[in-house]
Parts: sequence; C-alpha cells; structure tokens
Amino acid sequence: MSAENKAIGARLRAERKAQGLVVADLAARFREVAPAQVRSQLPTARDIERAVRDHEAGKRAVGPRYRLLYAAALDLPEDVLFSHGADAPSLISSDIELMELANRAEASDVGAGTLDLLDVAIERLCCDYPTVAADDLCVRGRAHLDHVLSLLDSRTTLAQHRELLVDAGWLTVLLACVYFDAGDKAAAEIARHTARRLGEQAGHGEIIAWSWEIAAWFALVERRFPDVVACSEAGLRHAGHTNAAVQLTLQAGRGYARMGDGRGADALEIGRGVLNRLPRPDHPENHFVFDHDKYEFYASTIFTMAGQDDAAEEHAREVITQCRPSADVVRWPMRLAMVSLDLGIVAARRGQLDTAVEHARTALSPTRRSGDLLPRTAELAGILRDRFPHESLVGELEEQIRQELVGAGRAPELL
Repeated sequence: MSAENKAIGARLRAERKAQGLVVADLAARFREVAPAQVRSQLPTARDIERAVRDHEAGKRAVGPRYRLLYAAALDLPEDVLFSHGADAPSLISSDIELMELANRAEASDVGAGTLDLLDVAIERLCCDYPTVAADDLCVRGRAHLDHVLSLLDSRTTLAQHRELLVDAGWLTVLLACVYFDAGDKAAAEIARHTARRLGEQAGHGEIIAWSWEIAAWFALVERRFPDVVACSEAGLRHAGHTNAAVQLTLQAGRGYARMGDGRGADALEIGRGVLNRLPRPDHPENHFVFDHDKYEFYASTIFTMAGQDDAAEEHAREVITQCRPSADVVRWPMRLAMVSLDLGIVAARRGQLDTAVEHARTALSPTRRSGDLLPRTAELAGILRDRFPHESLVGELEEQIRQELVGAGRAPELL
C-alpha cells in the first residue's frame, strides 16, 4: 500500500463524502457518466463498489478507466483528483482519524479531545487562507465540514451541540470566501447563507456578523455600493466588540468611498478605535482576525477609492513593506496584489503609463488570488484606456486581463 495510493484514496473519499454520496451512489453514478463503449464493459455494481472501497483505502492504484469515471462522476478534473495537491487529503484524513481516535479513547460520542482537535484543524484552515490554493482549501474545508455534520448526528450534550454548530459556522464562512475566490459564486452564496443560519442557531453573533461582511464584500466586487454599506451595518448589529466589527466598519468605509461620501474617512477613524481596544492576535494570519497590518491594507484601498492619491500611496508602500519582509519572502500574496492595484490606479491618475502597467502585471502574477482581483484590474485598465486610448501597452494589458477573465470563468465584458 503506497503512500501515493493512500493520499489519492483519502482525496477520493473526502470528495465523495463532501458531495453527500455513499459508495453505492458513486458506483451508480459511474454507470450514468460512462461513455457507451465503456459502460458495456463495466463489472457488476457490487464489483464496482468493491473497487471504490479498495481505491479509497489505498489498497490498489486507480487505473485509467476508473480515473475517467471518478473525474466525470465527481465533476472534477483528473489532475485535481489524482495529481495536484495530492498530499492535502492525507492531511484531512490524519485530522479526522485523530478526532475519531479521541472519541474512542474517551468512550463517548463526542469528547472534549475531539472538539479540541477540531478547533486546531479549523484554526489551521483559516490561517492557510492567504497562501494555500483555493481548490485545496475547498477540498479540505468540505471534508472537515462533513465530519462536523456527522458529529452533529451523534449523541451530544447541549454544550457540545452548540460548539459543533459554531465549528460548522466557521467552516462555512471560510468556504464562502474560498468558493468566491475560486469563481463559484453560487456555492459561495449557499455557504454564506448557511453560515448565518448556523450562527443564529448557535447564538454566535460574530459568525452572523461575518456572514454579513462576506455579503458586503460580494456587493463591493459587483459594484453595488449602497448594498456594501447596508450589509455592513446589518453585520455591525451582531458583531459586538470583535474582529468582525473592525472589518465591517472598514468595509462600509469602502462603500462610502466608492460613492464619494466623506464618511469613508470617518470609518477609518472609527475602525482604528475599535481595533486599538482589541488584544494583539496570536495568529494574525487567520483570515477572520483583524490585525494592525490589515488596517494599513484597508486604509490604502479606501484612500484609493476616495481619490486621495498621496495618502493611498503612503499606506500602500507600508503594506508592501509588511508583505515583503525580505526579497524572497511574501507573507500576504493577496494583499500585495491588491495594493499593487492601488498603486497602479494612483499611477494611472497621474499619467504614469509604464508604472501603472507594471503594477497591474505585478498584481496578476500570484497564483493565490482574491475574488476581487480581476474586477479591480479591469477597472485599472479602464482608467488607462480613457487616458491613453491609442497606446499599445494598454491594449496588451487589456488582452492579458481578458484571457485571465475567460480562464477564470468570469465575464470578459468586465473590460
């Protein structure tokens, strides 16, 4: 039993469970998706189920025919299932097996050790958000959510049941962000609505607040600026004195800045006040933690949106220093890309074509991207087109963005 077979098997099992399928369901789906010439050669349903169990257990390698069937049945490319990031599922399997072991050791359906391990796993997922590929985070997040949902069906105390609802809430707000980054808006909306319901069931105001913050973010990307403010204000009614309160305040500031409303600058001051009363975080890389470095990032964007170019440049340069502590280290690739766009927009307004295009290409270079990267890059290209309608550099940049949009499944009409 090779390590590679075990890793692939863990990924297949996690994806099957994430899609709500039992082995018999998957075997039936194989027959449905198989091309006619392959379908006639398939073994019996019982033999297919036995093969699936062997694959998931890592007892045998998945041959070319089954690779084709898995990819079609699970609606995922073969290279995602069988090559790229194959070690991620083994990490999932390790986490979940440890939790199940903790259950057995404590002779209970859901023990404290299980919940502690689950907290660690969720913390790690949230900390991986800035750097790990969105597809990998989707697979890992769904597998852990599936495990939490299975625990919710177990015998639990009221306190344990609430804690599991909270865990499911954090996983679904994370998945909402990751799905959006991956370009799956429908899945992102479902995850966001689910997170809000879980937060309401658990009585957890911060999870409810984050579900509203994500709605505000979606509205910002889609240029529904009044909705950005409305969603942020709705979230603030639940946020209390938390990290979500800071981000919601500054998200509202973005909406105001986009509408040319001076309350964008007020939001920066209010957000700074809330942030200063929060303790310094132990894990600032957690996506749902608002640290002082992140404040500089929001300030850069708000000043850019408000047209205050000197202030925007000052904060953007500070963010770049934070993101690049040394020449070969990037701490926050998505932040670095977005402030590069801030600097590109400032340069475009100042008539600095070469500098603006250079910043745009810097923004497009990371593989880990935020869901609003391409729309804002298209915005920068629009400013350049207005100022330099006949420059070949602008046309080349627009073509690069158009190809990126098509490759990401986004509407090229954004340009």
